[in-house]
Amino acid sequence: MNSLRLVSRALPKASLRQSIVRYSSSVPRFAARRPVWQTATKASYPAFSTSAFRREAAGDFDVELSEKLNSEQQLELENSGEGALSEINDFLKGHDYWKVQDKPGTHEVFFTREFGNEKIKIALTVADIDNIADEDEYGGMDEDGALDDEVDFASNKATINQSGARGGKVDVMPEDSIAPADRDAEGTGLPDETPAYPINLTITITKPSKRAIEIRAVAQEGTIELDSISMFPKESLLEAQTPKDAQEARSLYAGPTVGNLDPDLQAMLEKYLEERGIDVDFANFLPKYIDYKEQREYVQWLDDMKTFVEE
Repeated sequence: MNSLRLVSRALPKASLRQSIVRYSSSVPRFAARRPVWQTATKASYPAFSTSAFRREAAGDFDVELSEKLNSEQQLELENSGEGALSEINDFLKGHDYWKVQDKPGTHEVFFTREFGNEKIKIALTVADIDNIADEDEYGGMDEDGALDDEVDFASNKATINQSGARGGKVDVMPEDSIAPADRDAEGTGLPDETPAYPINLTITITKPSKRAIEIRAVAQEGTIELDSISMFPKESLLEAQTPKDAQEARSLYAGPTVGNLDPDLQAMLEKYLEERGIDVDFANFLPKYIDYKEQREYVQWLDDMKTFVEE
């Protein structure tokens, strides 16, 4: 349900940004000094002006906002999708070596397991979903507010329809860059299926000696792409709690970019993780769990907001 909500989020947020509330104070910034000998007099105000200084228990808009929050919550509950929860439970039953740490009200999720003498921990966050939504909203604009896909007639960059050295640049329609097999039923549009959003993973593997490695990776569309692998001489440096550990952690070599390594070495690193259950099945499972987690937190947020407004 979250993927549908991401599409509709941009419009409300864009319209709300256009509303700018300005406040001006009717009280002078500096009051004139009264001589010490002058008798203080009590200021008098017209009877109708005293109400301006009385704080209302609730605003006129509170009831309408509460009703909107309630309707949003009911809509989300009606479309919560019990099928997703069933799939999640099926995966966890079939892969019972994974333990899930998911505290309600937080944005983080942890998957932990033991493999031989190793302790494995995978951290991810639902905040990535909101970040993707914000990028989609403004991703089509450059610094000048112009669309990135505007035609640049001065550019000599070759396009997919470039016809060799003698040919000029030909206008490229979106469907031209899609293989016929990948087009929709009408043959002219983009595929109906929405691409999966990337999920950033922080994978830590700790040995009994307390030495550890930290792997930064991205799970997307059934694959896990490795970014970097860092070595830590002791586990305490992974989440430094003292200034000394923090300084030592910052000074460590971060490790090479995995994509720049020898292809055979990259393949072996992928096999290394697959043996530990960080494989295609896990990559396909993560978006379902994160979507379910975000949906649950969003419904609770709506309820908490409604309670706050009505208090």
